[in-house]
Amino acid sequence: MGTAISMGLGLETEDHLAKYKKKRPSSNSFSVEIRQTGDSIENAISLTDTPKVEIWRECVSCRDDHLQDNMLKTKCSHFYCKGCLVRLFKNALRDESLFPPRCCRNPITASKTILGSALVQQHKDKVIELNDPDRTYCSDLKCARYLPRNGTRAKVCKCASCGVRTCRKCKKSAHDGPCLYKLDALLEELADCKQWQRCSKCSRLVELRTGCNHITCFCKFEFCYLCGKRWKTCPCIFADEDNLYE
Repeated sequence: MGTAISMGLGLETEDHLAKYKKKRPSSNSFSVEIRQTGDSIENAISLTDTPKVEIWRECVSCRDDHLQDNMLKTKCSHFYCKGCLVRLFKNALRDESLFPPRCCRNPITASKTILGSALVQQHKDKVIELNDPDRTYCSDLKCARYLPRNGTRAKVCKCASCGVRTCRKCKKSAHDGPCLYKLDALLEELADCKQWQRCSKCSRLVELRTGCNHITCFCKFEFCYLCGKRWKTCPCIFADEDNLYE
């Protein structure tokens, strides 16, 4: 009995040793893994040591070369440097006919990275202002800031900048009772005398000194100077020869 047991234990021990030898990796496999790890480390080091290639582009506005990382690419594949782009957006804020800033007639996206948060916010505020069909500005001519509606229908609004209250209906200083249009009546009389035309979209008065009868208002509405209708919807002549030159 004792001999049988010892033989059984010996066989089991040999089986375990055989299995262990199969599982244990050889020294050759260790060397292969070490070489592969070393190669990957060298490759990683070589990649990090490779200097970044600087790409220079010509600004479509100033024609100077600038680093592409500091420029804005438009939808029409033109590049603008920071200085020119900032100037373009600031000019658009001052001149409604230039808004929104465009390149090849495509609006340029306002980038915080290049323009900064303050200028981008001014651009967003301008969009709200120009989309207002009945804009009201501060009646104090020294201020003249746009007064947003902010979802209210109040007839009188207070300027957040100077504190002056303005009537939204007549666009003059806040008042009691009905609006008075004496000055407007005089202006209308002068407009009739001078044959000025009024934009049917924003109600601005327009005077044509020289050029054709095709008028593009500040609000971008195009109309005929002779009849005031939308451009190309009337039989009026394209231009009066007397108005083509001063």
